[in-house]
Amino acid sequence: MFFNLFKFFQKNEESNHADSEKTEVLASVSYLIYKNAPSVSIDIEMSDYDEESASAVCKILDVLSQDVAFAETINMIQTALINDKQEDLLIKIFTHISESSRDKILTIKQDSKKDEPCIKPSDML
Repeated sequence: MFFNLFKFFQKNEESNHADSEKTEVLASVSYLIYKNAPSVSIDIEMSDYDEESASAVCKILDVLSQDVAFAETINMIQTALINDKQEDLLIKIFTHISESSRDKILTIKQDSKKDEPCIKPSDML
């Protein structure tokens, strides 16, 4: 499935650059999970160690730091899975996202309660 999804992402890029075979990639960031590896690997490539490539990496990092990048990624996954008639898989992904968000919210809420004293000074008066 990952490879089909990856090809879907590449279709738009290939059509945009069909006329120009000489388009040089200045920088890229890829997130990968290998079959027997427990964690996510991050592969960062720069065409050269120059200002132009460094600027390209900075642009990628700027995009990754925005919430809209996460939302757009989910949108692209949703579109690809619906087009491939894989709605059950999409539901599993959405369930994971909602559970993960819920857990983060609960953790934040619990951490904020830890900062409060058991007995507030105003209760003692």
